[in-house]
Amino acid sequence: MTKNFRHEYEEAFSRFADAPAARAFSLGRHALFILLKALDVNPGDKVGVCAFTCLAVVEAIKVCEAIPVYLDIDEYLCIDPHEILIQDAGSLKVVILQHTFGNPGRFEQNLAACNKIGAKIIEDCAHSLACTWNNQKLGKWGEGAVGQGGMLTVNSSTLLEKVDRQIKRFAAPAPKKLEFILPSLQRAYHPLSQSRLDCYLGYNYSRLRSMLHSSGKSFLKNDFPSSAGYPRLAGDTKAKAGLKQIESWPELHQIRLQNTAMIEEYFSDAGLSLWPIEPQANITMMRYPLRVYKKWEIVHRAGIRGLDIAGWYTSPVHPLSDADLAKVDYRLGYCPRAEGTIERLIHLPTGPSLNKRKLQAMMKILNG
Repeated sequence: MTKNFRHEYEEAFSRFADAPAARAFSLGRHALFILLKALDVNPGDKVGVCAFTCLAVVEAIKVCEAIPVYLDIDEYLCIDPHEILIQDAGSLKVVILQHTFGNPGRFEQNLAACNKIGAKIIEDCAHSLACTWNNQKLGKWGEGAVGQGGMLTVNSSTLLEKVDRQIKRFAAPAPKKLEFILPSLQRAYHPLSQSRLDCYLGYNYSRLRSMLHSSGKSFLKNDFPSSAGYPRLAGDTKAKAGLKQIESWPELHQIRLQNTAMIEEYFSDAGLSLWPIEPQANITMMRYPLRVYKKWEIVHRAGIRGLDIAGWYTSPVHPLSDADLAKVDYRLGYCPRAEGTIERLIHLPTGPSLNKRKLQAMMKILNG
């Protein structure tokens, strides 16, 4: 009997996340699409989304033919609870609470705000693996959660039944071509993953997006695909990689905690601002953000030295420029705090690529 690695991955992840059940997809946007459909999001319904997000989140909403409603951010880079409270009761079918870089922000206030206006809650846990709020893992507070590289979790058997119905209705197996190509791409990329070339390529990618943003050129070649056959289930390659990530998480968790502490020590000594964290949150930060002046000059100087100081996002719906933001229902000026933050925000890694020597070199650039 052929081993089903996807089912094994789903069972392992549900245990890891303390969730009743999990379903694995090729991409996070596919998982979000299925969860939105399971929550009865229909054409014309409105879905609240953080105005510091990426196209993948908004794409899933648009494929449902729903309308994204952009909610401005606070100092945590998460949705400001006031932005939810000013919405009319019943106007938002769902709100997607994004835990940016692992930080849930004013999570309790956001949960209360969603309940007050009658919005269902999806947690975007793409950056918040194993993070907790009041000692309960993020992902367990709403109807369900997405993130973690294409994983979907649910918090009730009723919703799981709806999710599985939508999978039968819409989802297709992972393309065999992708299953064949993915291992080769991973092997080809791995030698560059912590190299000077990788950082420089990352810098130029960000600059290209910024140039497209300022020039008004189009990034989206099409509008949005039909929902039929859109979501893809995770294949064996994806599932095997996911199982390895779960196995290696304790070691990575410790590295991120140690590097976060090291960054905060250096930032404090330099008089730089530390990112606020609510006392109820116990998080493992994926990146450490900082607001700076001359953002792209810093990113450039870091990039040519092979240092991972990143400048994304480049717009409230990264990486879209002015010409494409209208296609996802965003107009410049909708969320001024998000737009202003994006002009100044950089962030540093907390993972294995960071060490004391690299951080010292980064601090010279930040202080220069």
